[in-house]
Amino acid sequence: MLQKYARFVVNNAAQVNSIENGLRTLTYVLPGRFADAELASEAIYTLLSFVGVYHDGLLAKAAKAGLLVDKEGHPVEVDPTPFNRYHGRQAQRSSVYHVTALLLSGMQFSEKLVEMVVVKKLGEKQRWKVVAWIEIIKVLLRLNLLQLSGRRMVTGSVVPERLVDPASLGASRKPEGAQHMAVAAAAQWKGGRSGLRFTPVRDILDKSEGNASLGGFVMGEARRPEAVAPATSLVRRYRALGLAGELLFILRPLVYVLGIRKMGRRDWRPWALSLLIELVSRQMIRTDLHTDRRMSSATKHTVENDELSRRKWLLLYYLLRSPFFDRFTESRLTRIAEWCNNKPLLSLLGSLIQDYQPLWQQYYFYTAGS
Repeated sequence: MLQKYARFVVNNAAQVNSIENGLRTLTYVLPGRFADAELASEAIYTLLSFVGVYHDGLLAKAAKAGLLVDKEGHPVEVDPTPFNRYHGRQAQRSSVYHVTALLLSGMQFSEKLVEMVVVKKLGEKQRWKVVAWIEIIKVLLRLNLLQLSGRRMVTGSVVPERLVDPASLGASRKPEGAQHMAVAAAAQWKGGRSGLRFTPVRDILDKSEGNASLGGFVMGEARRPEAVAPATSLVRRYRALGLAGELLFILRPLVYVLGIRKMGRRDWRPWALSLLIELVSRQMIRTDLHTDRRMSSATKHTVENDELSRRKWLLLYYLLRSPFFDRFTESRLTRIAEWCNNKPLLSLLGSLIQDYQPLWQQYYFYTAGS
């Protein structure tokens, strides 16, 4: 049954992707439209998150097997991103890392939905117990990833990124039609450490009918240092300062939730303490990595830079958390929404702001950044 479904997804990747995107867009406009609309919206979004990861895995396997072609009929070649190379290598080295990453992703996909159900069914008091336990589990999972990775940065997402754009795909190859690609791959030499394949000189000459330019070929096949570096070197090991900063970043959400449970959500102390921990953690990590940069200057460390950039943007959530939101942000957002509602093209934005304001105020995980 699963094999039939997998073949259906691969053979109709563009159409399946369009359905996913349509449903995902629907989840953005559902809140506020009817009773419990936010619950229905979050349930759809959670389901799409799980299904999307599964579909991405199917397409990645099909691409590696040479079963995918673009709309012109040319085979689709997958060039793994540094993010995918790093996490793929960690998962290959340790099945525990792979399972832990899946569990953490599952928690991240479903945490908003769980909080909504608990609030509606069990009430406010039980909500904070459940939220605290979710954050405790996520802390334990991230600490496990930190240990298994050899004291390296734990990224916000730990599942592979999408490698193939389904909208660009044509009808997939039949398995027998891809046999020549497997033969060609077998003829290539594969590097033992990097896993990269290298085309034999004879094949280069055959394709160019003897007119191959060595310089042109070398320039066309030249790879960045990051593309040929060992996968585990794409994220550097922390030293003592960076490790302490990463531990602070991992523990920050739990400290914030425990502070809210003890002092209340409208108290400034949990908000200020959480922000202080985040800023101190960021500075410690940046100092540690900057000091180590001269020892690994050949690699750009895109994975680290992207994660640090993501963490910087997470600071904007503090504008949406009580008590800062109640004191400063709410009134300004209300004025912006009212102004947008009077403009033909901006009315949708104003409506979305008004629909999401109650969610930001009521539910922790909408602004948790964890």
